[in-house]
Amino acid sequence: MSLQEKYQSILELANQNGTTYSLSEGDGVLHIDGSAPSEEAKQQLWDEYNRIDPDYRPGDVMLDISGGAAAGGGSNTYTVQAGDNLTKIGAKYGITWNAIYEANRDIISDPDMIHPGQELKIPG
Repeated sequence: MSLQEKYQSILELANQNGTTYSLSEGDGVLHIDGSAPSEEAKQQLWDEYNRIDPDYRPGDVMLDISGGAAAGGGSNTYTVQAGDNLTKIGAKYGITWNAIYEANRDIISDPDMIHPGQELKIPG
């Protein structure tokens, strides 16, 4: 079974709820990058991923979906995936790992210990 087949239900849901996305695959990981029309649509995709892989174990998908306009603006959130670290996440947003760590000191006690499923604030 290919990774696209394994995660086909997420792609179908994205098509249904108006999420725009792009796919790439490399090193045994399917990357799904996109933008959902609302936080609710984004959550639907995460709920489907959790249904397929409740323990986030294989680390064979990177789901990076931004949600609709956040109240308050200027700040994004990112849900940690298996294999992530603060440096890798920071690179996606053009900021340092330290900026993410400082913005999330309330939930991160050790910058080397982040866990799949954690919702991190990404400073604007």
